[in-house]
Amino acid sequence: MEIKGKKITVIGMGITGIETANFLALKGAEVDLIDGRLRETFSELSLPKNPKIKTIFGSSTPSQDTEMVVLSPGVDIESPQLQEIKNQGTPILGEIELASRFNQTPIIAVTGTNGKTTTVTLTGNILKNSGIATCVGGNIGTPFISQIEKDAPSYRVLEISSFQLETTNLFRAHIACVLNVTPDHLNRHKTIEDYAGFKERIANNQTDDDFFILNADDPFTSAMRKGKPSNILWFSLRQEVQQGAWVHNEKILFRIGDQKGEVCNLKDLNSSLRLQTENALAAFLLSYLAGANLSTIQKTFSEFSGLEHRLERVATIGGIDFINDSKGTNVGSTQKAINSFSQPIVLIMGGQDKGGDFSSLKTLLKNKVKNLILIGEAKEKIKQSLNGTPPKEESESLEHAVQKAMKHAIPGDVVLFSPGCASFDMFKNYEDRGNQFKKFVGDLK
Repeated sequence: MEIKGKKITVIGMGITGIETANFLALKGAEVDLIDGRLRETFSELSLPKNPKIKTIFGSSTPSQDTEMVVLSPGVDIESPQLQEIKNQGTPILGEIELASRFNQTPIIAVTGTNGKTTTVTLTGNILKNSGIATCVGGNIGTPFISQIEKDAPSYRVLEISSFQLETTNLFRAHIACVLNVTPDHLNRHKTIEDYAGFKERIANNQTDDDFFILNADDPFTSAMRKGKPSNILWFSLRQEVQQGAWVHNEKILFRIGDQKGEVCNLKDLNSSLRLQTENALAAFLLSYLAGANLSTIQKTFSEFSGLEHRLERVATIGGIDFINDSKGTNVGSTQKAINSFSQPIVLIMGGQDKGGDFSSLKTLLKNKVKNLILIGEAKEKIKQSLNGTPPKEESESLEHAVQKAMKHAIPGDVVLFSPGCASFDMFKNYEDRGNQFKKFVGDLK
């Protein structure tokens, strides 16, 4: 792809936009880096230093003479500011698509509504522990574009969101995986069918030399096998699969080509990973296909303690387990969190509504949750959606919700904080929300 001398506009001055602008300037492009926010929003240290990059604040509209536009993930390709550029036929790419056109390294790509970061991190750990040179990046925090000019590894393991897949065209993954699809980001994608369609794009451009890993227990991912030339593998918690990995009698088993056997017993997983067995199944397939050996996979599974704010064990107080799942920002994530426990649950949920269907939790809550404590803007909607099941009460703060949960719980119970909503009504972000939960739990001791 020739970009030297071209005038290119990058929209969005987050880390992805800045890394993209730096890459393009290094390749000789004339770069406008624009953002609708005002100059005072940014610190001097956060802005690019390359003189070939012109920063423009207070506007998200590219100039008419731009020859290409590159979007940061948070920028909607359907936004009105892009309409005139689209009408002119000016190419519009995302950062993932741009980086892929310069990439020479096989890609392992993971998407899904929930579990992406854990699966990508775990896969990267397994490969590195196996002595396989690996770069981990994408939506996980290190932009793909920032890795291109560095030493080429054996594999790039990328977390990719639906927003990033929205602007892919020629992107190709050697090993692609869709973990699950539940309603999320529908304020942008409109319908779950459209949302699932963007997830499925991760397998676009694959050939019969490539692999596509799907969740056999999810109806949306199951349907994605149709018309794919790539080799399909499955993972399942409920059933044996022809090719892939599954759970039977508390063991992870696999069949890949002519190879088959036992990966490990579930009790051999680290206790935090045991709560996310689906992610372990996917990570096994991803890493095994990339050449990891079974003993290293087993050892990494036993050592991997999980990620902060994702079914994170915070403390056990008086025989009560406190779990921080602040990253559970949609209804599907809360559903998976609840299903991870066999003990009675006192659930704290609520926050900023993302258009979730809380009524879909009704039967699950009735069967597994003894008390529900609601916080945030969505608490009234959640209460009405559940229509009296299970016993519930409201709290004006997370601190008081934690205190109420402690009063309802008895030894052997789980206090689960899995909001099912965004955090921005009461907190800076989900990390701030999770950290506050952990502080309030610590105050109980």
